[in-house]
This record gives sequence, structure tokens and C-alpha cells, in this order.
Amino acid sequence: MGYELIAFLGRKPDLAKWRAALPSAVVCPLGGEVSLVPVTAALYGEIRKRLGSLDIERLDRGRNVFPAPSFEEAARRWGREASADSVVAYVSVGEFGNDSHDEAWLWSKGSATLERAAVGAVLAHMRDHLGFDLGGQDLEPELGRHRGENAAEKWALEAFDR
Repeated sequence: MGYELIAFLGRKPDLAKWRAALPSAVVCPLGGEVSLVPVTAALYGEIRKRLGSLDIERLDRGRNVFPAPSFEEAARRWGREASADSVVAYVSVGEFGNDSHDEAWLWSKGSATLERAAVGAVLAHMRDHLGFDLGGQDLEPELGRHRGENAAEKWALEAFDR
């Protein structure tokens, strides 16, 4: 069974602050000091709403894709904003049969450091240039821990079970 996951990565204390602006954000441990906020259906809606209805309509007009262009724009804006005093990565990963994809953005101190990079490159940059402890493990395969199109929901449920 394949999977599809959209999530944000960062340090737990930084990600935990998001609840004030994004009440449905759930922080899940990934490995080392890296945690993950899975983009659940509820969080997807909260992030997308931050754009406003006019921008959502303009960006999504005639485009019936997932994730919606408005969400991708809102996610990039949120990553930039949320990284003002921290480091935030946005990752989109998945696999189905022999096909897979992974793409990531990284912001530090409010500026994009890497854009449309491989997830492995973002994790290596976090470790090698930004001082993140990855717990001595390759975290990229861990992103696929939960299978299915609802992997984000499964990550969030696992966090509640702990």
C-alpha cells in the first residue's frame, strides 16, 4: 500500500507554538529533535483560509488538483511566517506502486533556504548547516511510517495515543 503525506518539520517547541494560530496543528515526534506537524484535513482548511476567499478563488480557478494551488501558496507563506525565529520545512512525499515523489521547502529566520528540493537534501541541510540532531537515523523513510492517502490523519492519531 502506498502513502501520501504533506507535513511541516521543525523542533517541537517551535511547532507547539502554532496552536495559537492553527488550533488543529498536532506535533508528532519524528526522530532526534525533529518533529512533524501532519497536514490533516482540518489543518489544510485552516492554512488555506489564511489567504482569504479572493486569493483562494483566484489561485484555484480552473484547477481541480490536490493540493490546491491556494493551499500551496498559503503553506509557503505560513512557512516563511512561522520560521521568523526558527526553522520550518514543508514536505510533500508519497509513493504508489513504482511511482514516488518528494519535494520540500526550507525556511530559516523568515527566508527560504531551499525550495523544491528533495526531502533528503532538506534533512541533510537541517543537520549539517542548522544544527539539528536527527537522532543518528535517516528520517526520510520514517515519513512513510503510516500508509494510505490518510497518512497525515494517522500521524495525528498516533500522537494522541502517546
